[in-house]
This record gives sequence, structure tokens and C-alpha cells, in this order.
Amino acid sequence: MYLLNALYILIIIIGTAAQSVIKKSYGKKGDRGVFIFSAMSVTCACLFFLIKSGFKINVSGEIVPYAILFAVGYSMAVVFNFLAISAGSLSLSSLAMSYSLLIPTAYGLIFDNDKASLFFYLGILLLAVSLFLINSKKGDNEITLKWAVFAVLSLVGNGVCSTVLTVQSAYFGGKYDSSFMVIALSIVAAVLFTVAFFKEKEKLLPSIKGGWGFMVACGVANALVNLFVMLGGAVMDKSLMFPLVSAGGIIATWLIAAFVYKEKLTKTQNIGMLLGVASIVFLNLN
Repeated sequence: MYLLNALYILIIIIGTAAQSVIKKSYGKKGDRGVFIFSAMSVTCACLFFLIKSGFKINVSGEIVPYAILFAVGYSMAVVFNFLAISAGSLSLSSLAMSYSLLIPTAYGLIFDNDKASLFFYLGILLLAVSLFLINSKKGDNEITLKWAVFAVLSLVGNGVCSTVLTVQSAYFGGKYDSSFMVIALSIVAAVLFTVAFFKEKEKLLPSIKGGWGFMVACGVANALVNLFVMLGGAVMDKSLMFPLVSAGGIIATWLIAAFVYKEKLTKTQNIGMLLGVASIVFLNLN
């Protein structure tokens, strides 16, 4: 059982890091469409949940508002995370995205009367110190306003997704989970395809022709992460799984950024990254 749990965590970490690497690689291939990439990747993820549901979708009016809100957050997350990775550091973008867990945590504290433990306050403290150290003005990865805006918007979008998904699953007792995802991701895909058609019309065919492999690979990686999160969540303590997955994903992306893309962080930024990993672990343990 322990080996199986370890395998689940390893696959989730690899899948999470792979998505960031694929986005970075696609973005480095020239002036390609962001929206068409996101639309194609989301379509692959949607097909995964459609297959998982056995092609049986339970459409109910009561989940539509949740699906629309999730779609808005998901669209923000996929588009602005892509832009953040393209505009700045892969490792710092990965770390920033991980801070999105603060949003569902805050929701729980405010609306569900969750209690904040000592781990939460330690995580917040480490987060503040981490952000201060990472915001170094030296080296190859200076924090720019453009990157910061993209990172914050992707963080907010991902946080909204996590919150809505958790709330609807708890409220409906998991009754609509697969149907919810198919409806929500269909909305996301439709919106992104529409935006791509009007904003990236001249890039559509070249982007698909030269980057379809990246699009499919990113969608498959996303599907695998979702699959093994569900499998792992059914047999593992979530307070153990999510800290390991979050920290492992950041470290994996950090190493890839350093050795594959030759991103150079300053000594101060590296210390900030380590404290950021520690912060994610503590916040997940709340």
C-alpha cells in the first residue's frame, strides 16, 4: 500500500511539473497562440472526464452556477499561468501558483468556521519572508510588474477553481462531480476557442500545426494529475498527500528550470524558494 501511495504521489508530481515545462517549451517556439493552446488542452481534460463518466452526463440546473464560476476561475488560471511562465521564471511561477491554496483556506476560515492551527500561522509567516526574499532585484529573474500581474491573476483563478470544486462537491455529496467537470470544462473550451478565433485568428493554424503535440501532452498530463489525485485522495490522508504533492511539484519544476532552461536565481531567491516550499507544506497541514 505504501509503495502504491508513493507511486500516486510521484505521478502527480511529474504530471504537475510536466504541464509547466510543456507550457514553457511551447512558449519558447515563437509567437504562438496562448488561447488556442489553452482551449485544446482544456478539451483534452474535458474528454478525460467525459470518458470517466461513461459518457453519461447528469445535467442539472442547480450545478450550472457553480460550473460557470468554476469556468471563469479555470480560464483565468490556465491563460494567466501560461502568460506568467512565458513572461518570467518557470520556478517562481510554479511557486506563485501554489499559493492559490490560500483562497480555499480563507473561505473555510470565514464561511465554514474552520479553525486555524499553528501550522497556518507559521505558513503565513514563511510566505511573507519567502516573497520578500524572492523579490530580489538582482540576477536573471528580477520580478517585473507584468509577471506579477499574470502570476496573481493565475493564483486567484486557481484558488477560485479549488474553492468552487470543493464547495459543490461537499454541497451535493459528490453526486455531480464528473458531470460538473464536463459542463465546466466545456464552457471553458467554448470561451477559449471563441477568444482564440477573434484574437489569434492568424495564429490558429500555425499554432495547431506546430504545437498540437504540446497541447495534447499538456491535456493528458492534466488528466493524469486529476485521475491520480482522485485515486490518492481515496486511500491517503489528504493532510499528508497535498503537502508532499505541492512541495514536490515546486521542487521538480525548480530543478527543471535550473538544469533544463538554465534559469539562474540569486542566492537570496533560492533561500526564498526553500522557505516558499516550507510555507506550502505548513499551509497544507492547517
